[in-house]
Amino acid sequence: MDPKGALAQVPLFRGLPPEGLKALERAAHFRTLAKGETLFLEGDPVTHLYAVLKGLIKVYKLDPEGRKQVVLHLEGPYRVLAEVALFLERPTYPASAEALEESQVLAIPKEVFFGLLEASPPLAKALLRYLARRQGQLLHLLDRLVFHEVGERLSEYLLARLEAEGQGFSLPTNPELAALLGTVPEAVSRNLGRLYRQGLIRLAGRRVEIPDPQALKGRIRE
Repeated sequence: MDPKGALAQVPLFRGLPPEGLKALERAAHFRTLAKGETLFLEGDPVTHLYAVLKGLIKVYKLDPEGRKQVVLHLEGPYRVLAEVALFLERPTYPASAEALEESQVLAIPKEVFFGLLEASPPLAKALLRYLARRQGQLLHLLDRLVFHEVGERLSEYLLARLEAEGQGFSLPTNPELAALLGTVPEAVSRNLGRLYRQGLIRLAGRRVEIPDPQALKGRIRE
């Protein structure tokens, strides 16, 4: 994949002038991850900003015993990873990241990104907008966890994935979905089965199609 074409599709970099894009292209490198391969671990030094070009990356934390995972978010094509970690006072990753399927990321050294950020007001503004959206998404998630049922949260999640990736997107495992939705795997399984029986989704393994997005949206209270 051409770095220039890839960077141009990442929303964070769309406002960059040509010289800014060229600086990133010269410094960035591609990394291919097999399913289950680690991108970085919690506590590792922060070295890069990552842009997902293909596949799906899980960001998660482990409990103090190192056994139970809490999935924080999933990132698909043209989303960035570790943008917050770059600015932490302690420059280590606060969570771990792993590929849920074969994936490709573009790794941008943090020193290059910081230099470009200082020299490019459009990039600084785009980063602020991106972080503001992140905060809004977290507040929205909190609202859904408190006031909405599991079925509604699942439906909203499926519609968000459809909007981002189109038909035929791949679901994470039920335990991973449960962690994302603030529930248990059994509840995820029941609600996926209910949506399937009602014809609101089609399943082929872990691949999902939504034949009538408006019908699925109708299940979600505002």
